[in-house]
Amino acid sequence: MARVARLVMPVGVALSLVAACGGGSGDDHGRTEKGRATKSSSPAPKADSYDPPLKFVSQGSTVVPGGTGDGPWSFRLEGVAVYAVSDAEVKAVSALDGTRLWSVKPQGEPTEHVTYSHGDKPGQPTLVTLDGRSAVLAAFPVTVPGAGTTPDRNVIELTALAADSGKRLWTTTVERPERQQEGNVILVGSDGTTAALKIGKDTDALTLGDPVTLGIALDTHKTVWTASGFAAKFIDDGVVVGLGDSNPDTSGDLSVQGLGLADGKKAWTHEAPKLNTARLDHAGSGLFTAEMNLGTVNDDDSAVLLSTATGRVPDGAASVELKGSLPHLSCWLDAQATIICDAWPGLEGGRRHVFALDARTFKELWSIEEGDSSRLLPSISSAWHGAVYGSTTNGPVILDARTGKDKATDPGITPSQVNAHAGLVEGRTGVEVYRATA
Repeated sequence: MARVARLVMPVGVALSLVAACGGGSGDDHGRTEKGRATKSSSPAPKADSYDPPLKFVSQGSTVVPGGTGDGPWSFRLEGVAVYAVSDAEVKAVSALDGTRLWSVKPQGEPTEHVTYSHGDKPGQPTLVTLDGRSAVLAAFPVTVPGAGTTPDRNVIELTALAADSGKRLWTTTVERPERQQEGNVILVGSDGTTAALKIGKDTDALTLGDPVTLGIALDTHKTVWTASGFAAKFIDDGVVVGLGDSNPDTSGDLSVQGLGLADGKKAWTHEAPKLNTARLDHAGSGLFTAEMNLGTVNDDDSAVLLSTATGRVPDGAASVELKGSLPHLSCWLDAQATIICDAWPGLEGGRRHVFALDARTFKELWSIEEGDSSRLLPSISSAWHGAVYGSTTNGPVILDARTGKDKATDPGITPSQVNAHAGLVEGRTGVEVYRATA
């Protein structure tokens, strides 16, 4: 699935993505025309740094993100900025004081009535390096107006924006596959050379065949491969991981698959008999979790930690004891040497527990199990640089990634994303960003 500043006002910073971010190119101060970016001229506050942060400002208020569309938003904390993307806008907001940095809308007219699968939303903002410059990639579903007897035509507007200013570096039009004229568009990710775009919904073995994934070369802006019936979820080290039909000729069961990002060729298939559906989450560099719903006689579910390079359980991790039937598994790599996992049961069987693995040997370092009379079981939200962020009934808490011991008992927040400068908290109605203070 893999970071404080000194402010004049000693308060928590809410990401005011409605009021703080207008629409409209980084060098066009004050203009708000379609397809251009507006940016703030306010001086940037100093960015203090803590590695890892153990305390955040204690105040903040949730703000519902808005924009030109009413659909869902995705967020990414990167450095001292938060990037937000929807179907019809990309925004950058300061993680230090909440001020608008820039905002860009598509040049074309946003396509109406774009819908998502349950729980699905635009892909997390994608940052790449293009010609030595940090850039944000965005994919917008837009409609080209018809004329005369020519009907309207739905296409995809793929654009690269300078991460610091929102200036449009280039824009290209990607044609939709014939059967995907109205499906949603998700920019799955990019390695700076090729981008993966998923179009359409995906649910289970009965309906898969609807999604299509495209590979777009960033130098030529051309579609270099198409994978019909493949629902890409994320990319890692040149591999696109997702769900595909295990036998397209016979409409067989699903399978977890990895495709080469450069050419779309199948790199591996994870063997799972009678797979109805699966939830795939990137855990960190080289690893992902797969929660699989298996349509066997006993209707068993299973959760495993897999390698993005091979689609198999990595060497040494096969002995990880999940303590019973635990079909739900979430894991986070702390971007250093430790994997933190939260495993919990379905309707019956097994005991929920949190545990840590060495990222090289997969040896279990520590574990906290549900029902332990000596410790409360934390719910984990993220991990970064030796710190594990979560919460118990006592409130937010930070654990030491290598020992599992309490590292901070009053951090102020439970961030879903964190770096040396701030922590990001996502809720059902909005998102908040808090400066780190220690």
